[in-house]
Amino acid sequence: MRVAIIGMGTAGVSILRQLEQHSYFKELEIDVYDNAKNMGQGVPFQNDSSQLLINLPSKDMSLNLNDQEEFYKWYEDQDEFKFDNAAYLPRFVFGHYMKSYLERFSNQYDNIHIITEKATEMFLEKGFEKDAQIQYFVCTNHQHEACRQYDYVFLTVGTMSYHDPYKLKGLKGFIKSPYPTYETLNTVNGTDDIAVIGTGLSSLDVIRYVVKHHPNLPLTAVSRKGELPSVRGEMPDITLKYVTKDNFNNIIKSHFGVVPLESAIHLFKQECEELNIPLEQLVHRRVGDPIKDLKYDLAHPEILSVFQSLLETIKENMNWIWNSLSIEDQKIFMKEYMPILKANSNPMPPRTARLLIEEIENGHLIIKKDLAEVTQENDTFIFKYNDDTKTERYNVVINATGPRTQLKDLDEDDAFLIDIANRQIVQAHPMGGIQIVPETNQVISPRYGTLPHLIAIGQITNGINQARNGVNMIVRQSVQAVESLYEYHAENR
Repeated sequence: MRVAIIGMGTAGVSILRQLEQHSYFKELEIDVYDNAKNMGQGVPFQNDSSQLLINLPSKDMSLNLNDQEEFYKWYEDQDEFKFDNAAYLPRFVFGHYMKSYLERFSNQYDNIHIITEKATEMFLEKGFEKDAQIQYFVCTNHQHEACRQYDYVFLTVGTMSYHDPYKLKGLKGFIKSPYPTYETLNTVNGTDDIAVIGTGLSSLDVIRYVVKHHPNLPLTAVSRKGELPSVRGEMPDITLKYVTKDNFNNIIKSHFGVVPLESAIHLFKQECEELNIPLEQLVHRRVGDPIKDLKYDLAHPEILSVFQSLLETIKENMNWIWNSLSIEDQKIFMKEYMPILKANSNPMPPRTARLLIEEIENGHLIIKKDLAEVTQENDTFIFKYNDDTKTERYNVVINATGPRTQLKDLDEDDAFLIDIANRQIVQAHPMGGIQIVPETNQVISPRYGTLPHLIAIGQITNGINQARNGVNMIVRQSVQAVESLYEYHAENR
């Protein structure tokens, strides 16, 4: 059986690792696609500044569900990268851990073929006979002769390109993506004034790098709300007692196949009561002052850590929770509750929080909110704010708004996704990403129906896998996806 893996970041390497675990592995012929720069590492874990830290403790990340500390053990055993404090390691180190899997498998097995080109097209062929089988073709370099035929394809293309809410892409001085950060200042003069759009996790990466390498400070980071991520606590293990499949199934039986959002929220509040979490206090703890907000989180690690752990556990189960809601309730959730989830999950390491406080207090960093409009005039960016007649001017703007989520917003940077949507291989989900079967990650095509041998994993499935794109969650999806492949292979040997 011929298998293609399109994209070799976290999801692609996870799929390959799961494939290798099975006794049928050597009966497969596997082609893996990505450019040479990202092959085995992906964009989030590409080579970059050592100042960019993973947001999870090193001992809590792994491609091995049976050994949560495998990454940390790999780090301890290797000699290429060593750091004084390994509790939170630089992001690129995890990329090299992933890449070590690919290199080892490639050297060990001759049925793995590394194609250091990005897939540019994919098309399907199916005869008009009633039981005709679908054939999958993946192409590179826009050349038909470069297309290869497959029985099974994994779409693991990684994150979509970054938002451009102020339509600045292509303008001189606008840096459309912050990664790799050590290249963001290549075309920046030492006297340039820099602003960062976004105050989320991507913005923290930019801030850490720019304040250390750019002489003309302060650096301004600005967004609509001006809120920074929360600070990580100890994160104890949590077992859900109320937000459970049994409780959801009972509700579904009496509510016409869905769980009303108010019922789900009620169960969540019961979890908070069980864990003695002061929900209202934590949800409304922010006062709008970045220093005070960060210091509050640093001073309350115990109470925050339980809340954060509860939210992470909810995210791990978000596939069946999210897809139990109606579309209308999903929309309400995105508006009313997703900001709370985002603000309190994926928290930053405490040392990053302390660094931010230091830079703000030293006048090197300014956090602003209520950004309304950004325009350019004479190679200068003009920032306008809500209810304020004053404007600010910057020479350089670094985009840290985070990746797009909707297919309708994509541009040439996501040409492959646009291409397969245009060919009706994939279709948009109303809440983002593409339509898939929640339980199996099988793609649902508007032309061909459910495609059992086309599996999508990662951020492109965000409409179904809402808030489930962390490493551990991707690994879990990969395990299920590979089990389905081998079940099919066993039936058709």
